[in-house]
Amino acid sequence: MLLPLHSIAPARRILLYPREDGPAAFPSTSEAAAWLVERGVGVAVPTHVHEQRDNPWLELPDEVVPVDLEALPADFDLAVALGGDGTLLRASRWVADLDVPVLGINLGDLGFLSAYGREQIVEALADALAGRLSWEPRQRMQVEVLRRGERFGQETAVNDVYIKHGQIPRLLRLATRVGGHDLATYKADGLIVTTPLGSTAYNLAAGGPIVAPGTETFTITPICPHSLTLRPVVVSAHDGVDVTWVGPTGGEADAYLTVDGQWKIELERGDRIELRTCEQPLRLVPAQASVFQVLSAKLGWSGAGLGQDNANSTKK
Repeated sequence: MLLPLHSIAPARRILLYPREDGPAAFPSTSEAAAWLVERGVGVAVPTHVHEQRDNPWLELPDEVVPVDLEALPADFDLAVALGGDGTLLRASRWVADLDVPVLGINLGDLGFLSAYGREQIVEALADALAGRLSWEPRQRMQVEVLRRGERFGQETAVNDVYIKHGQIPRLLRLATRVGGHDLATYKADGLIVTTPLGSTAYNLAAGGPIVAPGTETFTITPICPHSLTLRPVVVSAHDGVDVTWVGPTGGEADAYLTVDGQWKIELERGDRIELRTCEQPLRLVPAQASVFQVLSAKLGWSGAGLGQDNANSTKK
């Protein structure tokens, strides 16, 4: 499915969002900041990054300013995530509601979502300043927690949500409905519900399917289900998904809801989690290669000699 592309105007104010564990991304962040400042671009970094200016791996020009992510201004033309897919998703959570496009520069291994690699930092920034970038809309998920009929918490997921047991390893019973109809009561360590964008994250590790970008779906994947007949399910995002923690009722047990690995709350039995498609999408600068091409190239799906065999058969 082809997604609509929207042009991004030449960037004059950019937020750099490096991977949070420091040294792995700080040299690239320093390179990007210096290159942009030299060309008169306004550059900002999160406050927690700016406070580490004494780190030998981080050399920020004096012109780079700190910004509070909790009160992020909406005047950025672009957010640049320097790290892996997790970094891009964390950056997206802060800027998606502001309609700021996100560009990923992959500093890790797989990098399903990033448009550029480590060796392409200058190329990526040059494209941003020249107005050669475009963004695609990517579906997000609205998350509401209802407790005794009242809204207890609300968040938005770019990637996924999961309900999982806590310190006490008890199988959870999670009654799940789709479009107002019963789907299953999962007896498992937990349950993952993901957007297409997040299908290559925890969902993939748990045996869930990879979903093509642009499909308006949610994927429901049990974590270590008690019964092998409980399989991952792909449903229409427009139907919505409701998950209620119904058990176990005897003895001690705890469960937690986590959104994008960033927002976490402890659940009570009877809590209902309502998952709906979010009207405001993430604006993502897409990679040139599809997620399936990345999988083929980096996970060896194509096979050692498949390309040559295909070439030979074409010649015949």
